[in-house]
Amino acid sequence: MRKIPIVYNPKISKFDFGKGHPFRGGRFDSFMKLFHRIGLDKNPLFEIIEPKTAEENDLEIVHDREYIELVKDLEKHGGFLSMDTHITPGMFEAAKLIVGAAMTAGKLVMTDKYDIAITFGGFHHAGVANGEGFCVFNDVAITAKMLLDHYKIKRILIIDTDAHQGNGTMDIFYDDPRVLFISIHQDPRTLYPGRGFIYETGIRAGKGYTVNIPMPMFAGNEQYMYALKEVFIPLAKEFQPKVIIRNGGSDPHYADELTQLGLDLNGLNMVGKIVRRAVDETSKKLIDMTVSGYGDLTPYGWLAVIAGVSGLSIDFEDILSKEGQIESPLKKLDDDSLQLKIRETVEALKKELKTYWRCFR
Repeated sequence: MRKIPIVYNPKISKFDFGKGHPFRGGRFDSFMKLFHRIGLDKNPLFEIIEPKTAEENDLEIVHDREYIELVKDLEKHGGFLSMDTHITPGMFEAAKLIVGAAMTAGKLVMTDKYDIAITFGGFHHAGVANGEGFCVFNDVAITAKMLLDHYKIKRILIIDTDAHQGNGTMDIFYDDPRVLFISIHQDPRTLYPGRGFIYETGIRAGKGYTVNIPMPMFAGNEQYMYALKEVFIPLAKEFQPKVIIRNGGSDPHYADELTQLGLDLNGLNMVGKIVRRAVDETSKKLIDMTVSGYGDLTPYGWLAVIAGVSGLSIDFEDILSKEGQIESPLKKLDDDSLQLKIRETVEALKKELKTYWRCFR
């Protein structure tokens, strides 16, 4: 098996909104310390590769120059891109480094040496001229555009597994049939950004190339497995992407502090495994981005997803026990009701998309 690079520079910890904010830069160091504590730094499957920082013209692959200048100005004088996203000292350089890491991962998988590259990103709420939802520059979209334009990739599939729908990425590619954007997320009627309904399917040439799978609150492992196997896998097989980009962290976990979904660590691991299955059956190339998650189990959630896409067997119960952590038992949910809701959603989505995709006819 080919090595899997983890593209990382500890300076990304400067991407930090400060005390009292749910997104702190220490998350990156916390995961890497866990990675070392459980011995994965000695696993021959992985290698750490330091990225190059993106240049400002790299940011312009997606973002307006005026917006880039606004971010720089806000860093000097203070201010907000949105109510939840303010610019702190050092954030501009850290954000460029995050974009550079994503681009580095993209370049690595375009070589014959690597098939999968992992990076700590997925800032999917940032748009062409706006930042929000803790996101400043959209590393997902910049990397995809780089692959489309520089490497002349004709088909890219972006699978966004974050609990929050990837509105920025969706809007950037909303009319582009070269990018199949699939987002599986908490019901937008119940969670920021309030986007990602099944009827949002793209415009003009991109009609049918945006696919939103809204999950009912508290949807867990069985519901996610059903939705991904019924929607994501058939679409991936029909689209036959040349590269798959996955983004999303641990926030679909039931203990996350900002969301109301029902995956456990095994469920997050299952999501990673299903994405890996699609990669193996189609593109053979994966850029995997992990950044979200809010709460004590965040680094373990990242580990679960990364293990899934890497094909690594992990005993989460054993790791948590040794770490003095516990995945509190999930209170009993009405699985039959949740399963009925997701079946209804999937059927409605297939009806919405059957004009564009043979697999749903």
